[in-house]
Amino acid sequence: MTTFRFIHCADLHIDSPFKGLSAIEPRLTEQLLESTFQAFNNIVDLALCERVDAVIIAGDVYDSADRSLKAQFKFRRGLERLSRAGIPAFIAHGNHDPLDRWSNRLDWPDLVTVFPGDRVEAHPVMKNGETLAHIYGISFPRRDVTENLALLFNREGHPGFAVGVLHANVGGRPGHDPYAPCTVAELHAPGMDYWALGHIHTREVVQADSPAIVYSGNTQARSVREPGPRGCYLVTLAQGAPPEARFIATDAVRFEAETLDVSRQETLDNILRAILARVESLAGEAGGRGLVVRLTLTGRTRVHSEIVSTGGRQGLGEEIQNYFETSDPFVCVDLVVDTRGDYDVRALGQGQDFIADVVTLFQEAAVGKHPEALEKALAPLFADWGGNNLLKDMTASDRAAWIEKAQSLVLDRLVDHR
Repeated sequence: MTTFRFIHCADLHIDSPFKGLSAIEPRLTEQLLESTFQAFNNIVDLALCERVDAVIIAGDVYDSADRSLKAQFKFRRGLERLSRAGIPAFIAHGNHDPLDRWSNRLDWPDLVTVFPGDRVEAHPVMKNGETLAHIYGISFPRRDVTENLALLFNREGHPGFAVGVLHANVGGRPGHDPYAPCTVAELHAPGMDYWALGHIHTREVVQADSPAIVYSGNTQARSVREPGPRGCYLVTLAQGAPPEARFIATDAVRFEAETLDVSRQETLDNILRAILARVESLAGEAGGRGLVVRLTLTGRTRVHSEIVSTGGRQGLGEEIQNYFETSDPFVCVDLVVDTRGDYDVRALGQGQDFIADVVTLFQEAAVGKHPEALEKALAPLFADWGGNNLLKDMTASDRAAWIEKAQSLVLDRLVDHR
């Protein structure tokens, strides 16, 4: 039975500067900067170990159009390793690395194919004189491609399996730029067996078969907004069988965003022990990778006032970092405190005093009562605030969350000082 095995990856973002890097300890900067290079090297290692028939990269090899020469040299070294092993690589450029911003030109290994930006090309993958597959693809000629590139694909009767390579927003996914927009139905028409997609950083099997439509996600997360394993898919296409796509983690540094409820912890020592235990568990799950965790403390606790104080928050954070200072691989914890005081808001609202009146006003504001009075009261605070434009897109749930937090800030002071 003829089979075609390949690696599908995308969104390498090699040489990424890492957003919010200033929040990370300076001693970790170099390891973070190297992580995107290491993730690609992990893909190359996987390809060599599995003896795949091809490596497919579906866009955004580099993080920016003005890619550094360092990034290109490191990328080329990985491609040379594949080429020496007889493994072809197929590359479609995306919105972060469009063809019109190719600032530095290098010669690529013979087995590397870079798809053009003005048409879809089909290239065969051969093995022992047999055509295993044809790889169809197109690159972004410029950054802002809003045309439906999927309409340009056509299987054309070529022998072997058909794999389409496209950097696109399929189905109008919210929160993502609408580059090369198309629908799932439009990906059915060209007759592909597998669509290797890029652009969306969260991996997803949009459709498992007929055809398989897959986002591999990015190979290395760049912030805590991209938590969990990142990597590629090891794909096997076989005659008479559905496609098999197995996810393989390739990230060199793992990012996580976790919430820890400390409601049952009555002392700072207990809270510290709970934090260390949770972070150690995450470090174990990271499988020998460096770990960056944003840990948000929630819940009502008796030591809330101590935690939220400037000295308390700083002291707790320093103690956590001291504990993990000698960890190898590294562990970095970004501590966020969102706890509340240990009191019953409902019971306070049922009283006959000033605090009960305050709780009632907050509860009424949360359900939309007195909107004019609320806006009038807040107007002086926001009049000269530089972030005032952000309020235009505030949703009802955002407003309710803000009101709840404001209520807690007020009650923390009133209840603790009655």
